[in-house]
Amino acid sequence: MSGLKRVLAATDGSEHGACAVTSGAALARRAGATFEVVSVVEVLLLPQGYEPEGDKAAFYEDRLLAASRQQAETQAREAGAPGAPVHVSGGLAAPVVAQTAERLAADLVVVGAHPQPAVARFLVGSTAERVIRLAHCPVLVATERRSEAFRRILAAVDLSPRSRGILETATSIAGVDGAEIRVVYVHEPLPPMLSEAALFGEEELVELQRSTFQRLIAETTPAAGMESRERRGNSGEEIVKEAEAWDADLIVVGTHGFGFFNRLLLGSTSLYVLRHGHWATIVVPQAESR
Repeated sequence: MSGLKRVLAATDGSEHGACAVTSGAALARRAGATFEVVSVVEVLLLPQGYEPEGDKAAFYEDRLLAASRQQAETQAREAGAPGAPVHVSGGLAAPVVAQTAERLAADLVVVGAHPQPAVARFLVGSTAERVIRLAHCPVLVATERRSEAFRRILAAVDLSPRSRGILETATSIAGVDGAEIRVVYVHEPLPPMLSEAALFGEEELVELQRSTFQRLIAETTPAAGMESRERRGNSGEEIVKEAEAWDADLIVVGTHGFGFFNRLLLGSTSLYVLRHGHWATIVVPQAESR
């Protein structure tokens, strides 16, 4: 994400949607970016034999779409973005949101999620998680109606090709908000079977990873600089611990990055952070998927 020029917030009219609209509108204002809203009505097929009293099915559908537009426009107005373009259509929410983002060439999609991970972020909300799987651009999962700038951004890298995209996204947001950046890499122990077949010992492997990590930092450090941290253990758990210890208010992670399967599997690390953290989180896809 080289620069933030267009932000698209997805809402269903709920409080989660309001989190996305408020957070997206505020970030777009700070970045001087275009802000737009998308709302999708999924319940378009009426139960067999059911027809609303005094309505034909087609008119009922029109009423649902009109109500959805009104809710989205109200949320945009309350977020300080009156007159923001609102795209309303029927269909399956996640594919329509992803397609709208691609059609508009959005740099960031914002979706809402519950701030209580143990309660309602199981699957991060089905629509939110599917948008993350399908989107070709970074997706910000907002857990609150956030208007203020981000102060501390934790970027988690795994030394794969997507790491540069993660750092690019983190530095872009930091440039907008004047935030601090800390980059974390977690050394995970090899499973016993792989450990036995490895060409390097565990400490040799750690040193190799450390030099690669330091080179990545040196090649991508912005003028404002960034801190780096290394941890050992399970990646998801250690990223959450680092965010808690540093008091981060935004985490940037990546998807799995296995071609088409990037659309199907977010990866254990990104899912762990989404499901167990309470922070706003940006999930960055592979650069090739754009």
